[in-house]
Amino acid sequence: MKKPVRVLFTALLPLALAACDTSEAPEPETHAEAPIETGIIVTDWQQQSLEQFEQAAAHWQQALVNLEQNKDEKNLAALRQSLADWYHRFTEQAPLLNARACQLKQQAILARMDTWPLYPGYIDSMPEWPESGLISDPYLELNRKNLRIQHGATDSAEASLGFAAMLVVLNGTSETAKPLAFFQEEAQQAPRRLTYLKLAGEQILADYRTFATEVSLVSSDLDCALSAMLERRQQLISSTDNDSELVIPNTIRKTLSDIQLNALQNLPESVVSAWEDVQPGIMEAITSSKNKGWKPIEEWQGRTSE
Repeated sequence: MKKPVRVLFTALLPLALAACDTSEAPEPETHAEAPIETGIIVTDWQQQSLEQFEQAAAHWQQALVNLEQNKDEKNLAALRQSLADWYHRFTEQAPLLNARACQLKQQAILARMDTWPLYPGYIDSMPEWPESGLISDPYLELNRKNLRIQHGATDSAEASLGFAAMLVVLNGTSETAKPLAFFQEEAQQAPRRLTYLKLAGEQILADYRTFATEVSLVSSDLDCALSAMLERRQQLISSTDNDSELVIPNTIRKTLSDIQLNALQNLPESVVSAWEDVQPGIMEAITSSKNKGWKPIEEWQGRTSE
């Protein structure tokens, strides 16, 4: 009779051990999953920005045609105003353009659209060097490909493209604008100067379209955009006055900071609200900037980047 008992005990032993193992096994740890950020829809903002930029570009192109057909002071003044207006459109779109550049990792293309400070003598002749500049080089065929190759060839300040370079070619670098004679037939480089302005404008428009996508943004794209804008602003503040070698065109020096701040203050409500959901405090910082300037935004950005 003992044998069946031993068999029964042997059979029950694994079950007892399994029960002990089950009772002593720790419960698996559970971690709360981070909420998945939904994309920030910017379709309307993107479309409106594209239309405004292309409209400003069309005004510039027509003003350039007018000057080519009739080289007088009125048309030259209109061309200068159209370039200033176009640059204003570009600058007020800094939040969106920088966010797209961060998202698409195309900061180099955005930088090419507005490279400064720059060497003015690299692109056009200067009073001190009347035969300097790519425009004066008879061996350089002026086309967009060559201008892209020459842009930043050996130094980042060697700008052959972008708004700053166009402003130098059209206006010069002094408080007194470049005379009309630089664009009239009597001037040796007048045809190449006008050709350059046409090509450089076309390249800006082509570069802009790199960023014309309707893909949603995320808050980190806006964080990156703000950091880039603040860095650029600090570069402007820290820059010295223009000299004969390295300049920031007056149009940029006098307007960029105010236009970009206004652009942040007028972001679409849906964009700011979505940004606030992930980065609390940005909405208050932008609101406070209407009375206190850049300081609240700079302070907020400093806290979030710590």
